[in-house]
Formats: sequence, structure tokens, C-alpha cells
Amino acid sequence: MAVPWSVSPEPIRELSGGVVAYNEEANLRGAVRSLLDQHLPDGVRWRNVWVVASGCTDGTVGVAETLASEDPRIRVLVESDRGGKARALGAVFARAEGDALVLLNSDARAEPGAVAHLVSVASGKSAPYAVMGRPVVPATVGGPWSPMLRWMWELHHEFHLELLADGRGGHLSDELLLLSLPTVVPPPAGTINDGSYLAVWLAQHAGGRWYAPDARVAIQIPSRLRDHLHQRRRIHVGNGQVASLLRTPPATIPEQFFRRPAATLRLLRRLLARPNGVRDFGRLAAAELASYGLAAWDLLPPRRDHVRWQRIELPSSGSAPSAPAESETRDSDGTERRVAAMLRVARQFDTGLDLARLRDLLPADGPATPAAVERWILERPTIGRLDAGRIFAPEAEGRGTADRERRAAAYRRYATAVVEGPLGFAAPLVRCVGVSGSVAYGEARPGDDLDLFVVPRTGALWWFLLRAYVHLRLAPPVAVDGERPEVCLNYVVEDASAAREFAARDGLLYAREALSVRAIAGDPYYRGLLASAPWMRSELPRLWDQRSADPGGIDPQPAPRGIRLLNALVFPFLATYLQLVGLVRSSHGRRARGADGEFRTETALHRVAFASRRFERLRSDYGERRSVDSPADATPAPSGAPAAR
Repeated sequence: MAVPWSVSPEPIRELSGGVVAYNEEANLRGAVRSLLDQHLPDGVRWRNVWVVASGCTDGTVGVAETLASEDPRIRVLVESDRGGKARALGAVFARAEGDALVLLNSDARAEPGAVAHLVSVASGKSAPYAVMGRPVVPATVGGPWSPMLRWMWELHHEFHLELLADGRGGHLSDELLLLSLPTVVPPPAGTINDGSYLAVWLAQHAGGRWYAPDARVAIQIPSRLRDHLHQRRRIHVGNGQVASLLRTPPATIPEQFFRRPAATLRLLRRLLARPNGVRDFGRLAAAELASYGLAAWDLLPPRRDHVRWQRIELPSSGSAPSAPAESETRDSDGTERRVAAMLRVARQFDTGLDLARLRDLLPADGPATPAAVERWILERPTIGRLDAGRIFAPEAEGRGTADRERRAAAYRRYATAVVEGPLGFAAPLVRCVGVSGSVAYGEARPGDDLDLFVVPRTGALWWFLLRAYVHLRLAPPVAVDGERPEVCLNYVVEDASAAREFAARDGLLYAREALSVRAIAGDPYYRGLLASAPWMRSELPRLWDQRSADPGGIDPQPAPRGIRLLNALVFPFLATYLQLVGLVRSSHGRRARGADGEFRTETALHRVAFASRRFERLRSDYGERRSVDSPADATPAPSGAPAAR
């Protein structure tokens, strides 16, 4: 809908609300009630508040439905998959009624009087228009980075006081936002920064952009710098997307500095004069530079999917509950959610799960034997169906796996031949070699690569890689049962870093991948790595108990000094080569298989990995609550990653 002119002012009498939630079981009630419990101006009432539960895997849908049963003004829309906030907002816009729409983030709370202040500022304004509230960090929120983030949000406040003073600024925040109906259109599906998009769209359609600083909304902030950097890089990428979509960039502080340097410097001077202002500004500036660098990196293929927002780890707070750990939120429906997610993912690979394997993937309170799993699934036909001892998603076709299992067995024998033959030189330099991916799962499809996980000694990684590529090219093993797969060294990490990466909590999918690796050499060491990651037990207790038994030692073992020197000399040249080859093959993969064929080559002195777009998507399918910036994003090999030959 294009609105090239302003509509004469009309009083606001009826409001619609919109809250989009992904796994906000702990926060949703507080967010929705903070809207409906507002004291509104005389003659103004709520028509309805729409809650969109977007691809949730926790109890968010149950909370939303309970709220709807308690208050007839609350309407619930459930999206089975996550298509991003903009798509969910489109559903809200399509159903909103009344004179204005109030949007609230599901992890925020509108403070008393906030909506009345929004309505007051909107009064007498010509449509289309938007009025944004003021995000504030509750005084009770702590954490090591909270002073810097409080300073940032004060800068945000001062910036918008000036930017939106005359209703003509090019930026809006979406934490609490009032929009005129029906003259404002929703951002298109796939938009990352809905607030920035709406601000630029309104500027192009003679719409007003206003700020209500007394309309305070309590927000949550991350406790870890990594999560803050991820939030900021997502915003920078989203601003670039808005500039591309609308041919006009949203207003930012750096852009404002070049347009109005004197006013921007005065603003900064006021904030720098506050206690610890210089320190907080320095930290924030350094973080912004880092996040801009990460955003620039995200422009390289495969472009990171920022459309679906990520949950963050929150600092302790006395005012609003943080999202509980998964072990705390798992209830009687936890097994059903786990099975549904597993079968949904299995369907994408045209397969199912046998009873014993599914049992090992269940929470501790799930069925304990294959027979119990069979009875459990027969009682729940909407979750899965049984076919010849395997469980499939209800809509999936049951297919035999004998050919895949035969191929996987041949691939594993080929892997043994690789380790004992071309890679035999590396025995003194390598702690562990394992098979991952479809071969580890025992169901290799035609054309699948042989993905190897390798842990060299500290200081030997790049020297090992160089020699491995040469040996595999010059003397590859003979085919096994007619199978001669491409060998991909898809995840190579030195022993000093491997222990840290395994110990860092990283979600269900990573736990499943790690616990499924089959060690070809160095099995005791690999069991030691798993034993050093007890967090995996909270995700997959049965499988962890089996795979971490009888662990070996994992203390780092530095390579000889000469090898470490050669390693340092080889690193810049081989890393550059892998990056270039990775860009070319990722482009080929995208053309052949779409977005799932993309991957990013990650090279550092201590690790090499390939972060696949498919793996990032599978995290979402598993319903994971984590930042995507963990080093372990690269564990599964993407098809088409640089191979050894």
C-alpha cells in the first residue's frame, strides 16, 4: 500500500497490540500483561492484542493460549516454523483493527503509563506516523557489561531526542512502537530491522516519526560481550539491507556525525561528562568497531542468516525473569518436543530413526527401552509413525536404508585405509581422527563426502594439513566395495583448543553431532573430550554416558619446535588458499543446491572449519536457544567444502 499524502488527524479510540515471540515462555505473560494492564486515556480502549508464537519449541504456545483463555482481547496465532519477525509482523498487521497498532518486544515490558504517553504524542498528528517509546535498562539488572550498555542506551535516548524532534528523523526503535492504522504497511518478510525499515518507509511517504521519551519500556540486555556483538552486527547488516531495499539508509550516529558534526559532538560531550563516561564510551566504541567488522564479514558467502533473531544469555535481574535453562523448562511435554524435532530434521534427509537410536536421543525422563519407545510412539500418531522398526515423521515416506548402511560401512573402511595409508605419516602429530556427518550416522547417500574430524597436537595443524593434502592427492587408497568418496578435512582443531570448544555449552545439535563421531584413531582421547563436556549429558544423557565411558587424557601436547616453526610459516599461505577455494566452491554449492549449499571457510592458527548454512538452519529446526557465534558452528561438514583431493 502506497500512501504518498498525509491523512488528516483522527482521534485514537481503539488500539490493537502485537507481540511476536520465539521461546519466550518465561517472559511472554509479563510482556502481554504490561500492555493490557495499562491505564489508557479516557475514550481509548484495547480492541485486541495479537500474540504470534513463531516456531516455538518450549512452552510459549501454552502460555499464550492460557492468556487468551483469561482475557478475550488476546488472540493467538501459532507459526509452525520461524520465518523471521517481519513475516510474523505481517500476520499482525493483517489482523490488527482500530486506529493504531502498538508493537512490543516479547522480552520487554511497557512501564505504567507508557501507552498513554504514546497516544498523547500521536494526538493531532497526520497519518501515516509512528511514535517510539524509550527503551531503558532496569536498575536491578547487573552484569559486567551493564554499565557500558546503560551508557549506550542513554546515548540512544539523547540521539532520538534530537533526531525525532521535528518528526522527520530516519530511525525508529521497535522495542515499543505505535503505528497509525491502516496507513502504515508492514516490512516485507525477510526484513531484519523492522524499526529502521518503517522509519525510512515513512520518510518516503510523508509520514511522521516521533519520540515519546516518557513512554518507557524495560528491556533485557546481554550479559556476554559476544552476545552484544552479535546483536550489533545483526543491526548493522539490517541497516545495510534497508538501504538496499529502499535506496535510503536509516539514520545512525556515525551518519549523523558527518551530517551534523557539531551537534553530535555536543551530545557526546554531555555523556562523556557523566561518571565513567570516558571508560564506557571507549568500551562501546571498541565493541562497535568489532561489530562493524563482523557485519562486513557476514557479507561474504554464505551470508549469515540474520532474519531469525537469536536468544541471548541474560544477566541476573530482580525485575524480570531471565529465560530459564533448558533443563529447568523441560516438562512432561519435553519428550514430545524432542521427538518431533528429531523426526522433522530426519525427514529433510529422507529418513527416520530406529527405535534404539531414538531412545538414546531422548531426555532422561523419556522411554527407557526400544519397546517402551515403540509403545510411546504408537500412542501418539500425530508425532510419528512406525514402519519396519523405524520411526518417521507422520507425513514422511518410509524408505529402506540398507543401501545407505552398506555405503556408510564401506566409507568407514575407506576412512581406516586413509588413516593407515596416506595419513600414516601423521601418527606422531595427531591425537585423534574421527568420522562425522552421514557416515558417522550410518546412512551415507550417493555423493556424500567422507568428513573427517582431526585433532593435531598444538602447533602442528597447518603443517599436518599441507602434508595431508599432498599425500591424499598423490597416493589415495583404492576403492572399497566400489566406493571412493571425497575426503574432507572439515573440522581440524588443535588439542589445546579442542578441549575448550567441547567444554563450552553449545546446544542440542552440537551435542548430537559430537556424540555421533566415530573415532578411527585415538578413541580414548576422543572419549576424554566428551567426558570434559558434561553439559552434553543434560542434552543427551544416555548417549553421553555410553560415549564418554573410560576416557583418556586430553592434556595438550605441543608439537616439536621445528614442526611449530614450519607450521607458522605455512599458515598464511595455506589459509589464504583455503579461503579462496572456499569462496569458489561455496558459490558452486549455492548454484547447485541453493542456500543450503553455501558455507564459510573459517581459518585461524589453531583451527580450520567450514560453517555451513545448512547447519545454521538445522539449529533453528532443533529449536535451539543460543548465539550462532560459537566456534562449533562449523562441526558438520557442508557438502562441497574444500576436499583433500
